[in-house]
This record gives sequence, C-alpha cells and structure tokens, in this order.
Amino acid sequence: MRTPIRRFCAILDQHTTNVEDGRRFAAYLIDWFLSALCMMLPMCLSWLYVTKEVETMRYVNVWTLQTLLGTKSALLIALAALACALFYEVIVPWKIYPGQTIGKRVMGYRMETKDGHTPGLMALLLRQGLGLFVLEGCLFNASALISNAISMVSGLNVTGIFLWASIVLTIISLIIALSSPSRRMLHDYLAKTHVVRTEETTK
Repeated sequence: MRTPIRRFCAILDQHTTNVEDGRRFAAYLIDWFLSALCMMLPMCLSWLYVTKEVETMRYVNVWTLQTLLGTKSALLIALAALACALFYEVIVPWKIYPGQTIGKRVMGYRMETKDGHTPGLMALLLRQGLGLFVLEGCLFNASALISNAISMVSGLNVTGIFLWASIVLTIISLIIALSSPSRRMLHDYLAKTHVVRTEETTK
C-alpha cells in the first residue's frame, strides 16, 4: 500500500531536469530586484514630484501615498506600479525575450510549455501574475502592493491574510518542487510550463 507521501509524489511531474537549483535561485534574485525596481518607479516618481524630497522616498508605499495625495490618486499610482511589474514579468518574456525574464536570460534558462513552445500571454499571466504575485506572493513585493490596495478599497485589513496564505502556498510550492526531479513549482503547474536550459529549447 502506498503511503500518502508516495501517492503525492506519484502525481507530480517525474521528468528529470538539469536546471540547477542554485542558478535558478540566482535568476529569481535578479528578477525579484528588477521587478521591484519597475514596480517602485511610478511610486517613487510620484513621491518625488509632490514632495521634492529624495531622503524620504524610502518611506513610499500605498498608504503614505494615500496620506499625501488621497485615496483615488494612491490607487491609480498603485495600478501603474502593478502594470510596471507585470510589464517586466509578463511582457518582457512574451514580446522582448520570448520565454525569458532578464534573470533567466542571464542565467541561461527559459520558460517553455510542456509541449515545448514559448508561453503565450495567458500562460505568462497565469504563471507570473497569478502564480508569483498572488499565490506565491511572499516572494515578490507586488503581492504587498495588491493586498494593500485591496485593503484600501475594501476598508478591511487583508494584508495579513494575504501574507500568511502566500507563505503557506509558497512552502507547499517548494515541497512540490523538491519532491520531484522536474523541479516544477506551483506556478509551473498552474500555467503548464517548466524551466529548461536555453540549449534544450525545442521551438
């Protein structure tokens, strides 16, 4: 009789990958930094335009922008910030470097669908937008932006709920990745993608 752990592992993708965990983590760090940089750009520019202060820019977030500019303006800036983050995580691998964020390009990896094609817009929105920014959001700053904006609109403090839910889902995602030789994470299963070395790409 199979144990629950064996049954769990049996449903995971068992195809072996030669993607190195350390290099993939390095790609994540590059993407985390550049994604956060893109996201913060409209927020920091708005702060600088109004306050003319560079030193206090480190305090900028949705709530400080609300205090400074009002709720409507803060939400519009938050929307622009999210759009910038999505540009980096979705548009870049869709139109600029097909299948690659800058981090993956630097480290020699790319995303593919399971049939070997470059992910389209919908797959990237599922993988990068829903998968990374929401489900595994504790790994990306955009998650805090989203939860803060929802809290501001609804009047309910959902930030803690978002954070702890994303922590649990991220732990599950890491367990899934480490439990199979394919190293696919939750966002990969969601979008039906996997990460491969550049020289392994088929189409």
